[in-house]
Amino acid sequence: MKTKLSMIRKTLKTAWELDKKLILLIAAASVINVVTHYIPVILGAYILDGFITGASAAQMLTTTIICFAVLFIVGAVRNLINNVRDVHIETCVMDFEIKQAKRTLEMDYQLLESPEVNALRARMKNDRNWGAGFYSVFWNLPAFLNGILSLVAALVILIPLFLTGNGYQNLLSFAFVGGAAVVALVAGAVTGRTGDRETALLDEVNAPGEVRKKYGHFSFLYWGGGMDYQKGKDARIYNISNLLHSYFAPFDKWMDGWDKRITKVWADAAFSNSFSGGLIWAGAFIFVTLQAIAGVITIGAVLLYANALNRFARGLTDLASSFSQFAVTAKRQQAVIEYMNFPDVLHKGTLPVEKRRDNEYEIEFRNVSFQYPGSEAYSLRNFSIKLNIGQKLAIVGMNGSGKTTMIKLLCRLYDPTEGVITLNGFDIKKYDYAEYMRIFSVVFQDFKIFSFKLSENIACSTEADRERAAQAIAMVGLSERTEKMPDGLDTYLYSDFDKGVEISGGEAQKIALARALYKDAPFIVLDEPTAALDPIAEFEIYSKFNEIVGDKTAIYISHRLSSCRFCDDIAVFHEGALIQRGSHDTLVADMNGKYYELWNAQAQYYTDKAV
Repeated sequence: MKTKLSMIRKTLKTAWELDKKLILLIAAASVINVVTHYIPVILGAYILDGFITGASAAQMLTTTIICFAVLFIVGAVRNLINNVRDVHIETCVMDFEIKQAKRTLEMDYQLLESPEVNALRARMKNDRNWGAGFYSVFWNLPAFLNGILSLVAALVILIPLFLTGNGYQNLLSFAFVGGAAVVALVAGAVTGRTGDRETALLDEVNAPGEVRKKYGHFSFLYWGGGMDYQKGKDARIYNISNLLHSYFAPFDKWMDGWDKRITKVWADAAFSNSFSGGLIWAGAFIFVTLQAIAGVITIGAVLLYANALNRFARGLTDLASSFSQFAVTAKRQQAVIEYMNFPDVLHKGTLPVEKRRDNEYEIEFRNVSFQYPGSEAYSLRNFSIKLNIGQKLAIVGMNGSGKTTMIKLLCRLYDPTEGVITLNGFDIKKYDYAEYMRIFSVVFQDFKIFSFKLSENIACSTEADRERAAQAIAMVGLSERTEKMPDGLDTYLYSDFDKGVEISGGEAQKIALARALYKDAPFIVLDEPTAALDPIAEFEIYSKFNEIVGDKTAIYISHRLSSCRFCDDIAVFHEGALIQRGSHDTLVADMNGKYYELWNAQAQYYTDKAV
């Protein structure tokens, strides 16, 4: 119970912080729902008693008109509130999703790859499979509030019943109400347990298991739209339908038994609610009728108190049921709430980065070691290197040698496990993070181009300097392709929007290079920047590399050693350490060195014989 209350509190706090007005609108609508239920009941009791006591027709008619006028007004207000509420729900959920996306963009990069955040993402995905995200909160909250308000209203109306008769009769009233409450609470507890069983069964469907994971992956591919046209070609050529169905069969068999179990849960809940409701309703009428025969209450009060007793008991049942349902809804929100409040781990410095026109920035790694989150192995170990001003440094090495890890540390996507990295002599942790990031232009190996306009992809802004963008495009050899696009620089990339154009992998890589050049940062880092380019385009990029980079400090990472010869300084990485450094001629002359080994292994693909 304590855990459920805690989850409900956190969920309501989040909803309140998102839109206070929305919560007040939902509460107002719940109050009106209770009022509109009791006005006709109270009016009916008044008219019945009026006929018996001989009240005038004019008086009863006037009261009826007033009551229905009130109903009409509050009904109109409720409809208005509901319309405004629905608009607020849409905007509130949109704001919530934007906050999630913003948190992902602002979260420390190293957390995005951490086991803890990955586990949160898995929970978020599972929770969304059985709910409607934050919509569920606003859909289930009214029932929860209605149960509370209905219970309170019924108790207020029943107060005279406990005070009207003699002591014995009042004791009977208390006893009956207590008995009805016990029945309602038992039914509510059954409903609550049923809700827990239902939730467990729904989670069981998404439980991480080999069969379930394969079913989820392939069912999305086959039925859910994940089969893109590239996969579609192979699927048709090789007729993989039967292979896919073989992955579905074990899960389909398991689902047959699951269907029977959850159907029984639903049947138990329906029987419990139906039986308790019927028992309380019948008992309420019998009890108040006997009270009327004994002269304790009027005939009209029979209708009022029977209804109030039923609403009291049903209110308890509904409150227990809605509490259980809302607790499930709240539980489904906990992963995303935790995600949005997950604390960052990178140190946030405040030291401003000196803005230098001469670009004289010097970076040094001092005995840096690094382990990725959840890994016991070191990607870098006691690594030291100094990056000199205006230097063109090529970094080579086998896969897993630590090249890309060094770049991630340089850009503060991660902080070192041990050691320190300095900028102009100061620990980079001391610098303001946003300012520090401004001195780097990076083309990562797994770069991304977005479905924005070409100019927006290059400038990373809606306000692009078109002349600078055109210059960057020309430098990477993409001017001719841009001119053929329907809207030039304003053309949307990919086919997510009307008139969007598809681009090849090589064209995307050129756009990524243009984006790095447009930023005009003093450090430019190219991680396999020509992997998707054809040999001619690659040659064009390399032949004017110095022109492209200018006086910037450039770090170039590649597996192709033949591509590094334009750099006077080459660093050789192996198993997380810097093992050689020098020019191509110097390194290849060392026949016992790693560079010679790598060069000789690759040279056979470019020449008739190795070195």
